[in-house]
Amino acid sequence: MIDRPKKILLVDDKPENLHMLDSLLSVNGFLVEKAVNGKQALEFAHKNPPDMIVADVLMPVMDGFELCHKIKTDKILNETAFIFYTASYLDKRDEELALSLGVDRYLLKPQEPDVLLRVFNEVFEEYASGEHANIIPFPLEKDYLRSHNESLIRMLEKKIDQLDKTHLGLLNEISIRKKAEEQLKASILEKDILIKEVYHRTKNNMQVIVGLFDLQARKRGDQSLEAILSEMSNRIYSMSMVHDLLYRSKNLYELKLDVYLESLLNHLLLLYETEKIELKLNLSVESIPINIQHAVPLGMVINEIISNSLKYAFPDLSQGEITVEAKRNDQNGISLKIGDNGIGLSDEFNPLKGETLGMHIIRMVIENQLFGEIIIENDAGLVYTLILPDLLLDR
Repeated sequence: MIDRPKKILLVDDKPENLHMLDSLLSVNGFLVEKAVNGKQALEFAHKNPPDMIVADVLMPVMDGFELCHKIKTDKILNETAFIFYTASYLDKRDEELALSLGVDRYLLKPQEPDVLLRVFNEVFEEYASGEHANIIPFPLEKDYLRSHNESLIRMLEKKIDQLDKTHLGLLNEISIRKKAEEQLKASILEKDILIKEVYHRTKNNMQVIVGLFDLQARKRGDQSLEAILSEMSNRIYSMSMVHDLLYRSKNLYELKLDVYLESLLNHLLLLYETEKIELKLNLSVESIPINIQHAVPLGMVINEIISNSLKYAFPDLSQGEITVEAKRNDQNGISLKIGDNGIGLSDEFNPLKGETLGMHIIRMVIENQLFGEIIIENDAGLVYTLILPDLLLDR
């Protein structure tokens, strides 16, 4: 005769406990049903009587003591093995109540899996051999109710005490975290102040250098030297502007491309403005965030291109237009178009092969530092298109 698999009803209000026991018992050949409180377990037991009930003690709706009392006083279910598996703190009086109700074992959580399996099998063997009979008679109903209430009160008091300790621990942890958060905020504020000071001093030092160049140019009275020093001043100014914008910004780590280009271009137009020509700036730039690592070299490139246009594109014209457009491209990078409607370049001159300092700066920065591409169109003016990869964006 083949023994049928034993049916075990698990009763616990915590899903993780049910899952652990279900996994252990199922892989060892037991049939498992689960309930989340004593009331539900009692309904399941009446519909499909189990061979064993493994229950927690403290549960909502109906606790383990009441469930055990109802099972053991039921004419159909009173031969069901019953085990308490609980994290509740049972003292001697609770043990006596459990035994008086007919509990076969009470186990404190947690137990090793092999221990649980050994205990369950021992209880099944006791029932098979008839050794499970209780030597302690059932208490009178009034005695059971009194003992049951006293036991629940004791357990609830201990649970409340445990919760109070946990609450105090959490309050202490929250206090520690708040102090750590305040220290972190103070540290970040201090760092931001230091960074602002670095930007401010860097900008001031660069402006001092620009002032020295201007003073030297006026003192020498040499027009060629004055032009060279003026170009150097513009290059330094394009870098100092980055530090100035970051110093004034709430965000110390990035600036907006449209704000930077507008400030830089207005500065260059003001420098090269003359009575002979009226210049118009067409600016269409998306508000793209860039960090200082890329804003400085990009500003140098734009300075070179715009300065060349302002110096050489409109020699015999009374009006001129400078156009700057910038937008994100499909590769998450930037497409930057800078051009003029001036006289353009002669067919013999290739700017990408030119050996002037300005063109050398443009090629070196775009290709070797920003890892971008330069496209030049020489039709109805000179237009540079700079294709810059996503490393330019501040992510």
